[in-house]
Formats: sequence, structure tokens, C-alpha cells
Amino acid sequence: MGNWYLPNGLVYREGYLKPESVLILDGNVVAFGNKADELRSDFVGEIKDFDAKNTIVSRGFVDLHAHLREPGFETKETILTGTQAAAMGGFTNICAMPNTNPPLDTVERLINLHKRISQTAQVRVHPIATLTMGRLGQSTVNYKEFTEKGILLFSDDGDSLEQHIAEKVFREVQKVGGLLINHLEDKSLIREGFFYEQIPPESEYLMLKRDLKLVRETGCRYHAAHLSCAEAVELIAQAKAQGLPVTAEVTPHHLTLTYADIREPKGHFQMKPPLRTERDREALVDGLRTGVIDCVATDHAPHGREKEQGLYEGSPFGVTGLETAFSVLYTNLVLTKQLSLEHLLTSLTSAPAQLLGVTSELTLGAEADLVVLDLNRTKTVGAGGFKSKGTNSPYTGQVLHGWPVLTLVDGEECYSCK
Repeated sequence: MGNWYLPNGLVYREGYLKPESVLILDGNVVAFGNKADELRSDFVGEIKDFDAKNTIVSRGFVDLHAHLREPGFETKETILTGTQAAAMGGFTNICAMPNTNPPLDTVERLINLHKRISQTAQVRVHPIATLTMGRLGQSTVNYKEFTEKGILLFSDDGDSLEQHIAEKVFREVQKVGGLLINHLEDKSLIREGFFYEQIPPESEYLMLKRDLKLVRETGCRYHAAHLSCAEAVELIAQAKAQGLPVTAEVTPHHLTLTYADIREPKGHFQMKPPLRTERDREALVDGLRTGVIDCVATDHAPHGREKEQGLYEGSPFGVTGLETAFSVLYTNLVLTKQLSLEHLLTSLTSAPAQLLGVTSELTLGAEADLVVLDLNRTKTVGAGGFKSKGTNSPYTGQVLHGWPVLTLVDGEECYSCK
């Protein structure tokens, strides 16, 4: 239908919360405030009235870092289940990392992926192409062919760029105007194990230091994925002060948890980079609050129930995060006054949207990609509450406040809690 009237809510746009109505016709935002009320009263036709009293209406969330597992790992997640999870979490745009089987390293594979997305996706999915063929770090992909197909984000997610090819990759991505996203992990500094004791902060910030030198030399646009340590935040701050084309993201779990929070089942706390110290967590929150870190990204990495069996050799890294991102951050950062609600909303909407190059605000004429948030709604995180196939959440059993109650994409309902 694509026609909605949402009165009585607090609408978040242009950085402010304002009490006003929203009118959506044919999937686009056509009016706010009194004008929306007037047009609704005169409208003749089918329309859905949604009383937004005691809720916030915002542009839908944008996630620059998610794993949908398809093709190749459909037992863990599919485009359908992953985008259902995204819609439940209020996300209307998500970027899919290419650590699939096969990986997204040719335009032919992109065509196949687009076909899969068109068949089952519940929200907008933006594929991220690999940096190297097969994610093996030996030869580059054809960046120009990908950019001609509208793909501007490149990453070998999970596999870091090694020294012997890094400069070549930076120069070639810069030539086509792409955005390079590197997985910051110097494997030579990592010991066998799963947590911060074996994966030290040096493995992250020393590679970041190398990458920022390459940004300085090449001018390549660069995005630092899932920062986890104070030293990395400081390096990004210095790079931005120097005017380098650098941005950064941080996950909800790194903003709200430390290694001291790890409990059984430990598989729910096993992610890369690992949870670190309270000093690191505070630096990440401060970095987000001050704009050193641009946005929140979930790094949604579903693995299913095998993560509940305890740690074992080869236990996969990653936690699920799409459904709980807003409620985790609202409960742990906004209600504790570590971050303003407005800044949280910006970090999930306009900031990542601008990096992705999609509509960043609820504006007149824009497609109606929006989420309605009930800040008074509480829910206990549990395995039965996920749309995702992954139930590996470090927040299982916690009572969280503030949940999406309605998500629209192009004015069409893709999630409702009712």
C-alpha cells in the first residue's frame, strides 16, 4: 500500500526530536506536522493510521557491517532470515560482508547475489565486494567493474591486508573512488585462544597505524571496522585532525561490555576483535560521543546454537546483533547518560547513511524507510526472540529497554511487533 499516517510521535530529523505527524503516500514522505494532519483529513483512499503516541519516529537504521552468510553458509543465516532480523531491529539498509562461499570477488557473482537479494530480502541490502580474489590476499579484484555496477565498498572481512599487497590495493581502490575497509588484525601478534589475553590491542592498532600511513601516501578513502581499543581511537583522532579521508565504526558490544562481563556460555562472548578493558570501552564511548568514531555498526555474525556448546578447537568468532542493537545502546548508554539519544540516533542513521551514499534523513520526497521506537517497551533477550538463525548473543537473559515496534521500507511494513 505504501500509505501511512503517523500522528502524535516525536520525529527525529535534522538532529532534533520534534513532536509532529508524518504522512506517507505511495511510499514517500509527503508532509510533516500540521500539513500532514491537514492532508490526512482530506485524503480519500486506503491508508494505515498508526498512533505514534509515546514513540519516536526516525529514519530507519543503517548498518555498514553485517554478515548474511548466503551463499555458502545458509545453516547459519540466509538473506531472508538476516533481513528479517534487520527489520526487527529497525534497520532498513544493511551492508553484507563478502566472507561467503564463494566470496564476492567478480561481477558475475554480484549478479547472482543481486538475484538472491531481489527474491528474499526484507530490507535494502548493499553488497560489499572483496579487496582480493578469493579473499586470499594475492591478487586484486577488478575494482572498476564493481564501481560501474554501483559497488563502492571493498573489504576482505576477517582476513587482513598483508604488507606485500596493501599498498597496491590502497592505490587501486583510490583510483576508482572506492572505500577501503580493512579487518585490523596482525595475525603475527596473536596467540592461540579466543579472548583479549591472546588477541592483544597491538594486533589492531599497529595495523591501523600502517594503514593510516598508506592513506596519507595514497589519498585512499578508508573506513576502520569495529574498533576495540583506546589506542585505535587516538590514531583515528590524529588522522582526522590531519584531514585524512578516514572514518570509523564501533559495535554495540564493544561500547557496552568488557572482558570482565564474560560468563557462560563463553561462546556468546567470543568475537573479533575481543572485548577489552573498561579503559578501552570508555575511550570508544568518548570517541563516538565526540565524533572521532562516526557510527555504530553491528558486525552481526550469526553462528547458531553450536556457540552454546562451549568453546572448542575451531570455535567460530562472532555474535548476533541486528535485533538488539538499539535497545542495547539505549539501555546501557542513553539511560546511564553516557550518550544522548539524539547522538545515538545519528550514529545509527545519518552518519552511516552518508558514508554509504543513501538518503540520510527523513525529508520531504524521500522514500519512507523509517522505524518507530517505543522507549518504554521492555523485553528479555532470549533465544526464542530472534528472527536470525543465530542465537549467540552476549545479552541473553538481560532485560533491555527501548525496542522497535514498526519498520517500513519504501512505505511497506517489513516488521511490526503487533
